[in-house]
Amino acid sequence: MDALDALTDDDVLRSPPAGKYVRVLERPDDREVDPLRFEMWLDATGSHGPMPHVHPEQDEFLQVIDGRLGVSHEGTTETLTPGERVVVPAGDVHHFWNAGDERLHLQGGVDPGLRTEWFMRVTYGLARDGAPVTGSGMPLNVLRLAVLLDEFDDMLFLAVLPLWLQLAGIRAVAPVGRLVGYDNDYPEYR
Repeated sequence: MDALDALTDDDVLRSPPAGKYVRVLERPDDREVDPLRFEMWLDATGSHGPMPHVHPEQDEFLQVIDGRLGVSHEGTTETLTPGERVVVPAGDVHHFWNAGDERLHLQGGVDPGLRTEWFMRVTYGLARDGAPVTGSGMPLNVLRLAVLLDEFDDMLFLAVLPLWLQLAGIRAVAPVGRLVGYDNDYPEYR
């Protein structure tokens, strides 16, 4: 039994399909200035971590508590072990995953926090409640995804498409998503 198993659903944001779990350790007093700190667990099997992505205005930091963390950023790939830490500067394309055979436990955060906790609450909540998601926990439904990415475009971009093309696609598809009923406000996940 590890630390995650001892926590209740009230303590942890869970995305079982993606094998990702997060507990917020420290919420920012001022989310425009202060960091959001969290601990995260990634299952050994089936957990790919987040998709390659960019935070245009946030540094992200990760420190391994237990397990092995694979990290790709700044054109390099490395594996971190307990006690090792990486800081990914704002604007850097990055991706991380469980690089070991057991559940990975890490502490991390983003600085400033912005609306990262809200984004995690929505995406993890949708996955937990059965919405079809990718291996990294993002909605598979393009209309729902466009609405979410449009809402959070100040803090996150996926690195799978050039930014200009991604923004053009989001701006074109998000209104259609809203028209058919997808929303960016999910009060059930607050």
